[in-house]
Amino acid sequence: MSKVYTMADVEKHTAADSAWVVVEGQVYDMTDFLDEHPGGKKILLMSCGKDSTEKFWKFHSKKVLEKTAKPFKIGTVAEAAKL
Repeated sequence: MSKVYTMADVEKHTAADSAWVVVEGQVYDMTDFLDEHPGGKKILLMSCGKDSTEKFWKFHSKKVLEKTAKPFKIGTVAEAAKL
């Protein structure tokens, strides 16, 4: 079962030692992926701690979310869990 987080929880994770991002109501811990991100660590860190769904879809396909990001999924945003 997936853990449920609030956006306040996510907002605490904006640094290289703990980098979380929300896409489509799902929470991803991208900390271990920062150095592998093709767009660079800095650009990914700028999206951490917030809902980056819109920005994500500008640069990525559904395949990236399903294959690359899936192993980093740690839970759901509380607000999204109610839907």
